[in-house]
Amino acid sequence: MAIVKPFKAIRPTKERAADIAALPYDVYTTKEAKDVIERHPMSFLKIDRAECNFTEGQDIYAPEVYEKAREILTRMIADGDFIQDEEPRFYLYELTMDGRTQNGIVGCAAASDYESGLIRRHENTRADKEEDRIRHVDVTNAQTGPIFLMHRHNRTIAEIIAHTKERKAPDYDFTTDEGTGTACS
Repeated sequence: MAIVKPFKAIRPTKERAADIAALPYDVYTTKEAKDVIERHPMSFLKIDRAECNFTEGQDIYAPEVYEKAREILTRMIADGDFIQDEEPRFYLYELTMDGRTQNGIVGCAAASDYESGLIRRHENTRADKEEDRIRHVDVTNAQTGPIFLMHRHNRTIAEIIAHTKERKAPDYDFTTDEGTGTACS
């Protein structure tokens, strides 16, 4: 069984969460990401798609792109747009779209569990995209793109999620421009 551990997230402040929230970086072209950033200057896309901070034609894999991502993330942390929890914890999230709700727990899993096959691959990824995200993590010193893992139904996990939702209001509760309702604790 894969081990999932709590961690001390660096996450948006409650006041900034809706402004910073963004869909995953890989659902956008550079132009689409630039358009989102133009409409939402605080969007996390300016970190995850840091080539958007350069002129058109910028090599998206150039070292200065990764450095720009690090610079922006560091500045936003220093400006107080992000906070870091003092103790490691798990995070509960809930996404609702088109009448369907998905709940999950955010934690850290070991890459070695994925590489060994303990965590089953759910897609074939391209080597250049993997290398891009590895470089992004290395330079920013942050895992900025969570990876969704699924598990078989587990009554204990379901009870923990239900109990947490009953006793604690979400830290974040907003609806994205795309119509996804988001609540996180």
